[in-house]
Parts: sequence; structure tokens; C-alpha cells
Amino acid sequence: MSDGRANLERYRPPMTLQEAIGDARRVVLTAHVDPDPDALGCAMGLAHALRRQGRNTLTVCIGNVPSFAPSLVGFEDLFQFPARLTPGAEPPRVLEPGDALIVADTPTASRMGAFYECHRSVLPDCRVVVFDHHITNDLYGDVNFLDPAAGATAEVVCDVLDASGIPLDAASAACFMIALLADTQTFRTENTSPRSLRRGYELAAAGAPIFETARLLFNTRSLSSLRLWGAALHRLEASEGLIWTTVTAEMLRAAEATMEDAEGLVDFLLATREARVAVVLKESAADETKVSMRTVPGVDATQITATFGGGGHQRAAGCTILAPPDRAAALLLPVVFDQLKATAAAG
Repeated sequence: MSDGRANLERYRPPMTLQEAIGDARRVVLTAHVDPDPDALGCAMGLAHALRRQGRNTLTVCIGNVPSFAPSLVGFEDLFQFPARLTPGAEPPRVLEPGDALIVADTPTASRMGAFYECHRSVLPDCRVVVFDHHITNDLYGDVNFLDPAAGATAEVVCDVLDASGIPLDAASAACFMIALLADTQTFRTENTSPRSLRRGYELAAAGAPIFETARLLFNTRSLSSLRLWGAALHRLEASEGLIWTTVTAEMLRAAEATMEDAEGLVDFLLATREARVAVVLKESAADETKVSMRTVPGVDATQITATFGGGGHQRAAGCTILAPPDRAAALLLPVVFDQLKATAAAG
């Protein structure tokens, strides 16, 4: 067991946020496609903090705007960008030369989807600043604030703000609280540390609600989500420590649900006593399946998802397989079983 005192050590950034951004005329903030609370919460919280420093900011949500977003101050100013480029359509140009681009909780630039494709040519003329805690981050930024020991990217962001002398207000603290509580599952993940708990205390002291935020994230479900979970559990399969299911487009239509309603299902599956790996295969488009994976200690999810170009954390990772769900399962499951056997053989 590690020394708890060491886990109070905060991230020490290589420079301040002001130095990272430089004299950029505008700061554009975004994250990966269909952002989760840690991703969008960090982007929105940073935007609040930078505006109070006199910076011109624009926060971009790529893909679907998540259901929690309307609860955050500044939601009405979000700029929504499509996740995919539509043939023949001209997507809006957001980035301009001289801008700074802050990307939160996104381990590789391609995870920005159509936003990255549309702005790839202008990125060399922008200052790209990355905040992340994924061990698989490929350091694509001009400046990379990366700390895999953090329980959430929000911890990294707040440490950098502290080191930069930029205070939090209630609005930014609320954004970072939703990020922190979501990624640590209310301080219950393996990466949660005394540092995470102290940061939660500081955000609450700055005006961020704990109970209301936790309830919004974990105790507010629609009937549609329950119908979707029921259908997914009906399709459940298990073998040799692996438990998995599929969420298809037809299931979404039947339940009148969205893919966001499937959030949390993979964590629920991993709570099964026999499970060492839990997988949910999500049909995201024609011939495309997104994989969400959770593992118990001793099984590295990133070693499995890396086979398909994915990444994440050792206990929580994902990837995209260019195949329908049944075919994706046929490709993925043998890799999972091989990893489970290798882990067992290693002791």
C-alpha cells in the first residue's frame, strides 16, 4: 500500500497557464466527442476562470450535449460542433490562426472527431494546450499538463490554476465538482486519493454543491434508461470471468433512449461477483461499435483496447471497432480471453 501522505502531493506543472496560453487573441476550449462530465466540466470550468482573467473564450461541445450540461453556469454559451463530417456539408470553422486551443480529458487528437479533421490545417498556427490524466495520452499538445496519478482531469486543471494564481469562483468550482465526482464515482475508484478528497473539500468550500451534483450524476434516471438497461441485461452473456452485453440502435429506438442512457451500465456489470472484465458494445453508426470496458485490479484494460487503437486507464478503457456489434464482439472477445489467461498465468 502506498503512503497516503505521498498521495496528497499535487501535480507540479512545468509552467503556468498564462505562460502556456501566451498572448493568444482567443482561447477555444473543447474535449473529445460526446464529452463526459470530466471532459466538459473541465472545459467549462476553465472558461469561467479564464474569462475572469479578462480572456476571450469559446467553449465547444463536439457531438451530443450531455444531459448534465444545463445545470452548469455558461451552458447557454456552449457552441455545438458535429461529431462527424457530413458529405457535401461545410462545417463551421471555429479555430483561427493565433488562437489557443485547450483540450481537456482527451488522450489523442483524433478523439475530437470532425472538429480535429476540420481544423487540422490550422492547428500548427495555434497554441494547443492539453489537460489530461489518461496514461495513454500521446502528448499531442504544444504544452501537455498530464498526471496519470490524478483521479480526474479536474484535479490536474485545479492544480495548474492554483500554481498559476488563478482563483476559483462558485461557477468554475461547480464545473470541476461535477467532473471530479463523475470520474471518481463519488470518490470510489482505485485512482481516488487523499488528494482527490482534499480537492473535493476545496471545491465545496468555493461554493460547489456535493449532494445535488452527486444526485444529478448517479441518482437521476429516466424511464427510458431503465427500459434500455433491461433490454441490455436481457442480452447479457458471461464466460470465464468476462461479462458482456450489447446496446444496438434498435434497442435505443424501442426504449426511446439515447446512448447517454447506457452510461454506468458497464460499471454495474463489473459489480457482478464473477466478473473480472465487463464490456458493453455500443452500436454508434453503421459498421461502427464503441467499446466500454472495466476491469478488476490485476487486469489492464488498456492492453486489450490498444489492440484496436483505443486507450484510457488500466481499470477503465475504451476503443472503437469498425464493425457492427456482433462482428466487433467476435474480434474483441478472443483478445479479452487471452489477456485473462495471461494474467492468470502470471499469478
